[in-house]
Amino acid sequence: MHGADPEVVLGPEDDNFHPPASGEPFWSETTWFSFTVPERNLQGYVYPWVRPNQGLLGGGVWVWDDSAHQPWDILFWDNQYNLPFEVSGDLRDIRFPNGISIQCLKPNSDYRIRYEHPDLQLDFTFQAIMEPHVLTRGGTGLFAGHVDQPGRVAGTMTLRGEEIPFDAHAIRDRSWGPRVEDRDLRMAYLHGSAEGNAFLAFAHPDDDADPTATRIEAPISAGYLYREGQAAVLVEGCRTIERPGDWPTRVEVQAVDSLGRSLEATGECVSRLSFTNIPWMFNWCSLTRWEFDGVVGWGEDQDVWHLDRWRHWIRRRRSLASEVANPGT
Repeated sequence: MHGADPEVVLGPEDDNFHPPASGEPFWSETTWFSFTVPERNLQGYVYPWVRPNQGLLGGGVWVWDDSAHQPWDILFWDNQYNLPFEVSGDLRDIRFPNGISIQCLKPNSDYRIRYEHPDLQLDFTFQAIMEPHVLTRGGTGLFAGHVDQPGRVAGTMTLRGEEIPFDAHAIRDRSWGPRVEDRDLRMAYLHGSAEGNAFLAFAHPDDDADPTATRIEAPISAGYLYREGQAAVLVEGCRTIERPGDWPTRVEVQAVDSLGRSLEATGECVSRLSFTNIPWMFNWCSLTRWEFDGVVGWGEDQDVWHLDRWRHWIRRRRSLASEVANPGT
């Protein structure tokens, strides 16, 4: 990729587990695949993570639509934090004890993902539409290595006996390194994909400046634009959200890549999930219908907080709103 990090060159071994840093208990290895059924405003994640130095497996599978946003109300939820797991296999062809199976079909490109549960069965493939986009720790401060890649996902989901086929664009990521708690964490991760076009951006909002604001801008720090068969990194830009309530409802992206190409994208958040993928990290994950480059694509806006920071912000926001609604009380 033009402008990609020159210090990271992926090989077939990067689809496998990476040697964990000695003595680092929170060293984590993650692999994430998303999938969508756009006509039902439905999104799903397959997201196992491993802490090899602790012998733990976490993450899992969850599926939601626009009928609910809390883990105990959504279509399906199977998220773990502390299943015993000793790394002894190859991540390129593995079955985890929580029912997730991953098979690498083509290094750093194509995969088959399966999942078995009494209420949900999955069998789908991910086929990349561009080479991986690679970040090191300098991108977000959460990992030693990070890979994002858009692709096409096609297969079948059987949800409590209902067979639901899907064939749509989505994204995967990989990361490895220490997931050490960061009480200042505030980040946005947003992406959209369509046939022949894709983008991804990392942004860093500062909502604390005005917790009553309903329109919030944040600079973009990293990402990519894929257009006409060519990918390049984003060098500047802005993510703007509309947030009339607790969660984003509309997203705008304006950015420029290292080839001088401009990106303008507008997204409508059609469904969402609120959850903590690890105990201290809170996330609003919004399935988003994007319009960009003259096409309609699908992806997400992920609004990420340290849980303490979210608690401080939302309580202050609600307190100020109450003062405006009830002056003098």
